[in-house]
Amino acid sequence: MSNRLPIEVNPFRLIEQRRSLLGVLPLQQLPRVRELAAESTDSEFAVEMIFTHSASGLPLITGSVKGELMLSCQRCLEPVWVKVDTQINVVLTTSQVDREPEEEGYELYIVDDERIFVRDFIEDEILLALPVVPRHEHCQPVKPLFEGSPADLEDSAAEEKANPFAALKDWKKSE
Repeated sequence: MSNRLPIEVNPFRLIEQRRSLLGVLPLQQLPRVRELAAESTDSEFAVEMIFTHSASGLPLITGSVKGELMLSCQRCLEPVWVKVDTQINVVLTTSQVDREPEEEGYELYIVDDERIFVRDFIEDEILLALPVVPRHEHCQPVKPLFEGSPADLEDSAAEEKANPFAALKDWKKSE
């Protein structure tokens, strides 16, 4: 069995044939994900896509995407490995007004021209699985949030409590 995934497929035909796709996508073939990576690595994502019908008969893609990606920690700016382990559970439709899948709790994926580009589909799933703010579990920020002693903190808090309109108090009297 080959680890290569096709470039594009007709998902409705694969659903009728009850087919599945198994393969590996290297990071180098995923330009939008590669753009987010901290360093160019040999990361790969294991992909499983099962084309089937939901319990109510809707065209469905299930499966998973698994792999690791090195991103920049947003606290210390050092590289951090982020594990990607996401489940695919998407109903296919050709209409933007079809709300039945959403009512059943499925995500909706609109198919144009009865084909999907496998790499783009998988790349979307990876991007949705990535954390909004990648960071280490235990790390310190590059710069402390406040520099100074606790007394300085109290002084700045007292200054903030001052009325910002105090300067305008005497303005009306001068006219």
